[in-house]
Amino acid sequence: MTLKTWTLLTPQSMGAIAILQIPACALCQLTNRTQWELGALYLADIPEIDEVIAVKINEDLAQIMPHGGMQILRKLTERFAALDIIQSNTPHYAEAQDEVEARMLATLAVAQSPLAVELLLQQPSKLRALNGVMPTEVDMKRAGILNNLIHPPKVVLLGAPNTGKSTLMNALTKQDTSIVHELPGATRDAVGARVNCAGLVVDFYDLPGFRESGDPIEQEAIQLAQYIAADASLILQIFTTQNELIPLRNFSQNRFIPQKNLKVSTMADISKEHCADLCISAHTGENMDKLALMIRDAIVPPEILADSGPWFFPGSYSPTDE
Repeated sequence: MTLKTWTLLTPQSMGAIAILQIPACALCQLTNRTQWELGALYLADIPEIDEVIAVKINEDLAQIMPHGGMQILRKLTERFAALDIIQSNTPHYAEAQDEVEARMLATLAVAQSPLAVELLLQQPSKLRALNGVMPTEVDMKRAGILNNLIHPPKVVLLGAPNTGKSTLMNALTKQDTSIVHELPGATRDAVGARVNCAGLVVDFYDLPGFRESGDPIEQEAIQLAQYIAADASLILQIFTTQNELIPLRNFSQNRFIPQKNLKVSTMADISKEHCADLCISAHTGENMDKLALMIRDAIVPPEILADSGPWFFPGSYSPTDE
């Protein structure tokens, strides 16, 4: 059956090269070439649009690689519409043995954490072996945890002003992500960055220091930050020997709520707080690698990673698939 859809395989944004999956029959319709050997790369011209690299993967499927400018993508979209080829967000995987493996490859394409790769590659054989058996409640709970390897969980730095949150954020991202200043209140808005913590990619948020302030702009920023904190997968309670912990609470109802959290004492090169789960120094690098491991293990515990059972990642399996 001839495929009549096309899919953009690269991000929907400006880039050097775009990769599009198209019906094999469209190669002759789009380009000035009529002969296509399977698996061979060709430099072909799409009149009035661009020169592309093209390959016929099998009798149904092909790929073209034009320049990644948005204007070129817009013109290609219009050309496909004229050829009655509709856009799809679901690519076809010619190399997949079956639907289970195709779903694994689709998930692998969007998974953000390196730890997901080996685990996902193991899943097709495990899921096929189920033979229609329904996943248990334990299976689904484990899957919910492992799904953090696909979509980065949210981790926030919560603490009073001048506890070293912004310095820690900059150390984690290895760049000047947050403003560092000795005056309290330098961070006015939540600053976000994506960080690889020992194989688990997380979205970090450096929140403004929570304090009473007569500045309405700062107070509004703090209120917004409180909602971010309430929705986090993990909270790092940042403090020093001079600043007490800020308690975890449901900010919308002003009461404590249970959340995963780590008590992290900064400025360990100056003094150490013994009630902390970990004492670190962003300046010297002391325990920074250990912090990354603790963050990973708090969100995706080692026993979950080591479990040999199947991972029911989103869309992976249902008994009707067999």
